[in-house]
Amino acid sequence: METIAALLVRATSELLGVELAALALVEGGVAAGVRAELDGEDVPWWRELRLTLDQEPSAIASVVFEAAPLMLYDVESSPQVKQDVSKALGVKSSLWVPLVSEEQVIAVLTAASTSSRRTFSAGEISCLEELAAETVPALARARSASALAEALAREQLVARLSRRLRAGLDLDSALSVAVAESGPALAASRCYLRLNEHGRIAMGADWSADGFAALGERAADLPEAGLAARERRTVRLEDASTAARNASEREGLAELEVGAALATPIVLDDQPIGVLGFHRPQPGAWTDADATLAEGVARELGLVLQTARLLDENERRLRQQAALLSAAQAVTSELRLETMLQRLVEEVVRLLEGDAADCWISEDDGRLRLRAVHGLPAEEVGSELVPAGTIGEALASGRPVLRRDPAHFEQSEPRAAYRSFQEVVVAPIGEGRGVLSVCSRRADHFRPGDLELLDAFGRLAALALRNAETFEERSRQARIQRGFYRIASVLGQPISLAGTLEAVVQAAREALGGDFAALFMPRRDGLVLAGSEALPATLAAALAEGLAPPQTALLDAAMEGYVLAARDVRDDERFEPEWRALAERADYRSLLAVPVGAGRDGDGTGLVLVFFAETRRFVDDDLELAQHLAGAARGALERSSLYEQERLARALAQRLAHTGGVLAGGLAPTAVLEEVAREAPRLLGVEACAIRALDGDELVVRAVGGEGLEGLLGRRSPASAWLSGEVIESRARVVVDDTREDERLVASDPILGLGYEAYLGVPLAAVEGALQGVLAVYAFRPRSWRPEEVEALLALAANASAALANAELYQRVALERERSLAILANIADGIVAVDREGRVVLWNAAAEQITGVPTRAALGRSPQEVLGRTLESDDPRASGNRLVSIPGGGEETWLSLTEAVMRDPAGEVAGRVYAFRDISADRLVEQMKSDFVSTVSQQLRRPLTSIYGFAETLLRSDVLFGEDERRTFLGYISSESERLTRIVDALLSVARLDAGNLQVVLAPTDVADVVTAVVAEAEVSGNVNGHRLVVDLPPEPLTAAADGDKLRQVLGNLVENALKFSPPGGIVTVAAWGAPDVVRIRVADDGIGIPASERQRIFRKFYRDPRAGGPSGAGLGLFIAQGLTSAMGGRISVASAEGEGASFTLELQPAARGTSEGADERV
Repeated sequence: METIAALLVRATSELLGVELAALALVEGGVAAGVRAELDGEDVPWWRELRLTLDQEPSAIASVVFEAAPLMLYDVESSPQVKQDVSKALGVKSSLWVPLVSEEQVIAVLTAASTSSRRTFSAGEISCLEELAAETVPALARARSASALAEALAREQLVARLSRRLRAGLDLDSALSVAVAESGPALAASRCYLRLNEHGRIAMGADWSADGFAALGERAADLPEAGLAARERRTVRLEDASTAARNASEREGLAELEVGAALATPIVLDDQPIGVLGFHRPQPGAWTDADATLAEGVARELGLVLQTARLLDENERRLRQQAALLSAAQAVTSELRLETMLQRLVEEVVRLLEGDAADCWISEDDGRLRLRAVHGLPAEEVGSELVPAGTIGEALASGRPVLRRDPAHFEQSEPRAAYRSFQEVVVAPIGEGRGVLSVCSRRADHFRPGDLELLDAFGRLAALALRNAETFEERSRQARIQRGFYRIASVLGQPISLAGTLEAVVQAAREALGGDFAALFMPRRDGLVLAGSEALPATLAAALAEGLAPPQTALLDAAMEGYVLAARDVRDDERFEPEWRALAERADYRSLLAVPVGAGRDGDGTGLVLVFFAETRRFVDDDLELAQHLAGAARGALERSSLYEQERLARALAQRLAHTGGVLAGGLAPTAVLEEVAREAPRLLGVEACAIRALDGDELVVRAVGGEGLEGLLGRRSPASAWLSGEVIESRARVVVDDTREDERLVASDPILGLGYEAYLGVPLAAVEGALQGVLAVYAFRPRSWRPEEVEALLALAANASAALANAELYQRVALERERSLAILANIADGIVAVDREGRVVLWNAAAEQITGVPTRAALGRSPQEVLGRTLESDDPRASGNRLVSIPGGGEETWLSLTEAVMRDPAGEVAGRVYAFRDISADRLVEQMKSDFVSTVSQQLRRPLTSIYGFAETLLRSDVLFGEDERRTFLGYISSESERLTRIVDALLSVARLDAGNLQVVLAPTDVADVVTAVVAEAEVSGNVNGHRLVVDLPPEPLTAAADGDKLRQVLGNLVENALKFSPPGGIVTVAAWGAPDVVRIRVADDGIGIPASERQRIFRKFYRDPRAGGPSGAGLGLFIAQGLTSAMGGRISVASAEGEGASFTLELQPAARGTSEGADERV
């Protein structure tokens, strides 16, 4: 094809003498450039030229449609020409000739002048037509061969894809293979498969060439795909941006680098299920071959998708059949109506894979009531509606009805809970029994098979509903029988009044089948709530105040003794508007009111209210059962009154016995009164109590029991006031059943002013008969005080008086005991007492401090177990102090101990008391003093002996000594005198430190001079013993604020210790250095070190390390060093580890911060 085109183009240029000749092939409404030469040179971009003939006006399109030559003298101003192409080639005048084969234009030959405008003569046109006609056969053959090759390649590609798609790959893999191989075959930069799933556009597969972005979620915004899906045809866009509907789409196409686009729909069962699309980065035409290949791949994909959907549908049907069987078993196995209906909606949602379901059951008035929901708000249950719209259609036709977008097609506006659903299918339950609805938020979710399945499920539900209703009816009959039995069994035996009231309300609810019930008993101003069963909170709060006018319907039923039945209280005019509104709020519909007698002690008739959440039609069986309940309740209440009297008498006696035991253990008068105030209301079943004590001519509130009465404590009132004053004056009980009958009573007692309406007061008398006060109890409601209650309160008052006397006696004894314990706790001596078994019963604070053993660890154990030794004397006749040592903390503690033996009347040992004090410190001081005197005596004796010996030698007259010998002897005498002086100075320093009158003179002191002098003295003292002394001093002057003599003494002691505690040949380092705020001097050795446990003790007076080699010192060196350093305003510290040497550091103030020369500071 390329060779033929090249020959034809060159021949045209030579024949007409033009600068430009070009050939374009026509196929499928698209003209594609094949060859163009300008001035004998190939024009490469011409091969990329694509013209959509029916969409783009051009000269080539005119020639193709008219099948005739076209000549234009002025191409630049002609509207028939595609100007962008003409300008690119620089065409001035042009001639276009069609190449016709079998009456169809297969190509267009162009001859054009680019240098100047010119005309083409008829002869030139004819010559060019003849040349075109001669070329047509060869061009047609080449074109047929090319088309055949392309068709074969397409068929091979489609066949290969077909095999791959049917090779058992999963659907996603198959779709990915299809787009990955189709894209390159059409020379596309992108190939995608967009699917329409239930009205939503989703990406099925996506392939992109290297360097091009994947579509992802943007597949829904492609204009060519939407156009192909809507028009159900292949769409070829030479320039995709022309199909964009707005600027946003154009920007999206530009971002995706879409120039040309091709899209073909995938149709299944005459419904478009997806779009196969291709993109090229540059605008250009798509050939028929491209469209044919895309359509072939789309058909194969349609078959694959159809197969996958059939498999999914079969699998779904199998699951549905299994689910239907499971649902049938679940629904038919449940016999309780409400539970069955709930299972019904749950199973149908699972069966059809919906989002929600509801079940409406027909009522007697033709309305439908919502009985169960799933996936919908529970508050919807109980709603009612008149059958209409989709529900009405399903009931009328007896067949399931499917509605798409029900919010727009129902006759009435749907409730908010249903507005989000896209589809709903409604099926009747049996013949008018109700309807079952399943909703989906997804469009096109339900299929025809789902309607058949739901129809079968509706028939199954009708059967289950009949079974449940039959079971309900039988249950109702059984409940009535159980009700008779329950009434007879529960109310036929004598039980307490509270138990009887509870049994009445429980029997009423169970026997009559109500959802909740309440019992009201008569009082002077109406009926009060006496018992309830499962009352909702809203209803309980409304009934808490009882029944009083204007509830005339209920009060009339109680007063006149008839049963009141209301099928729907909300619409019953016999009830006041408040009660009808209460029924709406408390969510109940029907009501049955049954009058009951109040018993032997009651006045009037009570009322049992049985509430029903659903509308209830009462039958004769219900009324008969209610009458039976009324009679049985009356007898039960009478028996409970007799039982209550006996029970009250026993309870009062038991409570009094218990209270007496509690009060007997009361040891504080205030606690006794508070306990009586708590127990009195419990004893009589009232709400409050007050105890008033007689104080001269006044009564003072000493204790109260009951809420909100604490503020009355300490309140005073005249002893002659009413009620309590009357008790004082009469010394007898005062009983008031209803204080409201006399307003003066309320004004006389502040507790009655708080709303209490009944009063009972009795006197409190001392054991010797003196009147102590008044014990009074109060009730919120008027009540008839029984004689046994009055006697019980009198007995409680007597017990209280006895308990008060005992408590006062105990307080006196306890005071004496506390005084004794305080003495024992605060004396300095340790006191330990043991019983006859030798167990510790007393271990005071001093004993705990001396022995280090906590009291709680010592009590109940023997001294041997506590201290590791016995305290008992070996000689029972021994008396006076004796010394005893006990172990503790690694050291012995010495005690000075005295022992006293306690004997019982029989003379047997009943216990022992030990008193001791710690004398360990005294013994240690004495020992240290003894050691010090011995050591100092030895240290003084040595230089004195030397001095005396050399002096005696010099005084001998029988020996003549030379001058050198005399000097030697005198040198020894001088050095020993200096040694003696140092010992004396040390003793004086200790004495001055102890007395606090040591004087130091702080002056700028050259630290280097002092260190050098101390080291020099040590080297000539003879104590070096093979040690090496190392001095480390800074090159610059180092001056500290110190007393030079005292500093020399401190460093001398430290160096002496370092030499003493270092092994022979060891190194002792003396270093000094300065810092901005401190001068530091360190003496370090590599000796035996200091154990951690001894570091705080080395600075104590007389402390000596037993590990020291050579002669032992007096134990004063470090004590003096620390004292002198502190006196100079410095500090000394030690760092050491046992076996690794020790390092002592002095810290002194620099001279700039110290005292000026000549100044002194007395310490």
